[in-house]
Amino acid sequence: MKNYYDRTWKIGELARMFDINVQLLRHYDKEGLLVPKIRNPENNWRTYKYDQIYPLGMIRFLRTLDCSLDDIGRFMPERNAETTESYLKERMAIMRARYEKLLKREAVLNDRFALIKREMKYAASDQMFVYSEEKIHYIEIGGIEDIFVDELFYLYPTLVFYTGDETRFAVWVPEKDLSVFEAYNERIKVIPHDEYLVGFHKGPHEKIRETFARMEESAPGLLEEGSRLDETKICTDIIDQFIEADRSNFVTKVMIKIIRE
Repeated sequence: MKNYYDRTWKIGELARMFDINVQLLRHYDKEGLLVPKIRNPENNWRTYKYDQIYPLGMIRFLRTLDCSLDDIGRFMPERNAETTESYLKERMAIMRARYEKLLKREAVLNDRFALIKREMKYAASDQMFVYSEEKIHYIEIGGIEDIFVDELFYLYPTLVFYTGDETRFAVWVPEKDLSVFEAYNERIKVIPHDEYLVGFHKGPHEKIRETFARMEESAPGLLEEGSRLDETKICTDIIDQFIEADRSNFVTKVMIKIIRE
């Protein structure tokens, strides 16, 4: 009977054994991570020996920890009990940090969808109204050229400030989350608690000034005598390009501060 340790596996057999693609084994060969012990010089067929099984298992495991092939290539040849423990603890710490970050993102996204559901109830009425808005904390980002490289833009509701021809972008962050934004302290601003004329723009963002005009036209019938609207319009994206493909279904909340003389 043939000694089990003398057994060999062709590339397809090894791929099935580990439930991986043959192309992946070829890639590991090319990268020098797992070079077959036997190679047929005539047809280049790869054959693996028993002592290559466990290294492949280790590579497969390390990939589940999101280790790069370069890291694995440096770690595998010289590993021992001490270096393996140190490396795996380091990787688990990285994975734990990523997990905690994902949990935070999940909470942020849940808050955002809760905001959408809450505001859409008001948007459905398609009416303008005076509302006493609680203070809003926000982090300034800048102009249109600045927003797409800022990770906050993809997580938190977008605030857009229109003042005349000037447009400024920011993100609305819940007060309960402010403690995690120490690096942004200089950019954190507050819209104070005040009364606003509120309306909802439905459709593409480039037509939002039409909604501004309608709100300004309707203001005299909604405001107390002696009141007027501030020049700046504060807009919150409720349904935007991250949620809806059809731009005609975009919904933007518009707030204009009421100034009493």
